Amino acid sequence: FFGLCFFFCCCFFPRSHQSRDQCHVKVTSNPFTLVHGSKTLLLNAFYEHRVAKASVRLLGIVRREEDTAQSRCVLCCHDDGRLVTVVAERNTHPSHYFFPYSTGDFLCQIPHGCQPRYAGLMSENINQADITFLPVLNQAERQSSFPLNFTVCLTTMFNNYNNVLQFIQAVELYRLLGAQRVIVYKNSCSPAMEEVLRYYSSQVGLVEVLSWPVDAHLNVSSSWLPSLSPGDLHYYGQIPANNDCVYRYMYQTRYLLMHDADEVILPTGSCVCLHARKKNRIAKITKKRQRTKFNRPEWAGLPGVNFLLHVLKEPDGSGYTTGKLILNPRSVLQMEVHAVQLHNPGGHTVKVSSWHGRGGFLCGCSFIHSFIQFFIQNCSFVVFTCFLL
Repeated sequence: FFGLCFFFCCCFFPRSHQSRDQCHVKVTSNPFTLVHGSKTLLLNAFYEHRVAKASVRLLGIVRREEDTAQSRCVLCCHDDGRLVTVVAERNTHPSHYFFPYSTGDFLCQIPHGCQPRYAGLMSENINQADITFLPVLNQAERQSSFPLNFTVCLTTMFNNYNNVLQFIQAVELYRLLGAQRVIVYKNSCSPAMEEVLRYYSSQVGLVEVLSWPVDAHLNVSSSWLPSLSPGDLHYYGQIPANNDCVYRYMYQTRYLLMHDADEVILPTGSCVCLHARKKNRIAKITKKRQRTKFNRPEWAGLPGVNFLLHVLKEPDGSGYTTGKLILNPRSVLQMEVHAVQLHNPGGHTVKVSSWHGRGGFLCGCSFIHSFIQFFIQNCSFVVFTCFLL
């Protein structure tokens, strides 16, 4: 009888199993993890394959004036469940626009015999029990056969974003251009916009929404300079979000387009999109066509700007131009808003002339997109030329 009971219990009731790779540490996958004893907020941990000695890179937001020279990385080794402590090499990214906080990362060299599963950062005089660990992403390096070919990264959606019609038109245009995934770093949006995101995420499978509650942790600015909007961090954390997107999708997509929902890059002359930096052609609205097939009555009740009506422009005389990037993410070490701040050795930026592509920028009702109707009416497919950064 007891033998039967033992057999029954062993076969039909699973035993609790403590594998040797469990380090018994606090683990979170949520962004903005505060490092105890400092003002650093960690976003994610990534396996760094591109350095001479394999390392873990902890990406975060740092206070520029804070001394973190005594910080240490703590790694949980997958193979035997041990915790190892190594030196953390801090890199403060130079693009901060005079705000006290900036993007930063900590490079932690992996000791021999350790396959890191989780990683955390420990300040001076802080107990290991107070560390919150992050899963180490990008465990597998990939140089070909990517799950995605072309991904768009939109950072950041904030201030109860409600430009629904423009967002829908932009996403559909990205699909025409060949995008397989659109990543949205969402801080806040309206209920109508939330419904659109839910549709493209759950029903279409095109959009992936990443929560970005940066304002719950820092006094963020809603502009690009402290004089225009005081705060701790530039523009709702746009630059750290850009860097997070590059690292998060480094081995998931062949190309990554760093973009905003009010911008679009279009080919000109032929339906060929070159993978490089394209200059924005910012232009003032002179006219917009009301009698057009793109002024559909079913769109009348949607909040937002119908940028398909804005097809005529005159050159902007301010002389201010920016650029947007189509990246090989594996060539990038540090991103800023409109450029690669630091390339991986061998990487570089190529500027593409207006003969091959133009960027259009639409902001409220002040600017317009170029060549929207030309593309829709004349291009049935897109060939992505292998012209890499």
